[in-house]
Amino acid sequence: MNLRKSISNRFGSAAFYSSALKIALPVMAQLLVQNLVSLIDNFMVSGLGDVKMSGVNISGQIIFLFIVFLTTVCTAAGIFMTQFSGAEDREGMRQSFCFKLWVGLFIAGIFMFACMAFPRKVLSFMVRGNTQADVILDQGQQYLWIIAFTGIPVVVATVIASSLREIGSVKAPLVISIVATLVNTFFNWVFIYGNLGAPRL
Repeated sequence: MNLRKSISNRFGSAAFYSSALKIALPVMAQLLVQNLVSLIDNFMVSGLGDVKMSGVNISGQIIFLFIVFLTTVCTAAGIFMTQFSGAEDREGMRQSFCFKLWVGLFIAGIFMFACMAFPRKVLSFMVRGNTQADVILDQGQQYLWIIAFTGIPVVVATVIASSLREIGSVKAPLVISIVATLVNTFFNWVFIYGNLGAPRL
């Protein structure tokens, strides 16, 4: 009994670890699923040739920067969301959510404008010195121009998912991420390879 109490005092109670794991494991699983999306995209595009895959890869670096900025905003505001949630301050929670949403949409606006107005210029920084720069940029700007339209949906989904996690509801974002990944993979299969009557990319 004394040994158990000593361990509990030193490392914390088993109940705490159980509660923490119930939150941490679904969050870890969701992040894993989100990272799989890029891996699946690259894997499926690789069958179209090195040039197209390179175009998708350099576009992915721009998208990654957008996600980093968005995640930083959500993480910073999430500190306040968690505090307000613990205090049951609904007005504070609403303000935290709105901050994430509006700043995220502002970042998305910059991202979308740059990707749609100057896609080649944006991507050119990623292929300096590459002997196939022109053909890679041709493929990359087509992909980047299309993916720019996902800016607003990505912001809305990220803000909602992060807010749910911050109030302790971690299962819903995980389920949504799994469904979104499956849908993404299915439409990759349809449009990249020209299945079900769709034109092949």
